Amino acid sequence: MKQAVYHGIRDVRVEDVPEPQPGPGQLKIEVQYCGICGSDLHEYLHGLFPVSPFGHETVGTVVGLGDGTSGFEIGDRVLAVHKDGFAEYATAPAGSAFKIPDDISWKRAVVWEPMAGAAYAIDRGGVTSGDTVLITGAGPVGLLLMLGLKAVGVGQIFITDLSGGRREKALEMGATAVFDPSREKIPARMKALTGGQGVDVAIEAVGVEASLKDCLASTRYGGKVIVQGIFTERVPIHMLGFVTREMTMIGCNSIKPDLAMTWMQEKGLAPESIVTSVVPLDEIADRGFEALCRDKEREIKILIRPGEND
Repeated sequence: MKQAVYHGIRDVRVEDVPEPQPGPGQLKIEVQYCGICGSDLHEYLHGLFPVSPFGHETVGTVVGLGDGTSGFEIGDRVLAVHKDGFAEYATAPAGSAFKIPDDISWKRAVVWEPMAGAAYAIDRGGVTSGDTVLITGAGPVGLLLMLGLKAVGVGQIFITDLSGGRREKALEMGATAVFDPSREKIPARMKALTGGQGVDVAIEAVGVEASLKDCLASTRYGGKVIVQGIFTERVPIHMLGFVTREMTMIGCNSIKPDLAMTWMQEKGLAPESIVTSVVPLDEIADRGFEALCRDKEREIKILIRPGEND
């Protein structure tokens, strides 16, 4: 079978490898789609992360069951949050798989996992409908966070991004207002929009120093900064403002699939609206990873398609 194999920084090759067989407690899955996660892109550019499996946003059909596997049957449609999903077939522990409801399409299901990451961050941060929120970054993470915030009833959502195309997408999806951080001082803007107080919650969704500093400087006394962006470099932070304004900073790196699915089914959230391209597995390097690097004005979320599904 074909699988995209990680060989190093900017070196991912599609190779013929033996078809995997499920071990005890595992599922064998015929992959329908695998989304390129922000963490996959970071690994492509900077090296593998021990806590972030490469190719983990996988949806497909169960075609094999390992010994002792329970709770699943051949033919089940599943999301498998594991690794090596950039392939025609993959295996995953049954404990990392979630059944896809019948009314959820493949393209909606494949964005369930990152939507579940947004759900976790919003829930862990205790964001409520009355909060005013700043999101720094209108990539997949930031846009899905915005959808989740709308699901809990947040009415004022401000988003920053360097890309005009991504800012336009954020407005299209319901942002209150968008800003270019290279042209405006974001903390001053946030204070002007909140009566001089600052936002209740700021969410870092990029993983860069300037973005985190904007979050810290834009948040009111006693407010919260939620960090979901992936940082690949150390960040020097002047902590005086953080201390004197008695803020809380919260790191998030997990998922809440049940909450995300509730939003998708009961609130009508369409996380697949962030998908900009579907690319064959054979072209994952150039039209997948490299496209995300060179065309941020157009590309936001790219799905990899191993087979011929629509």
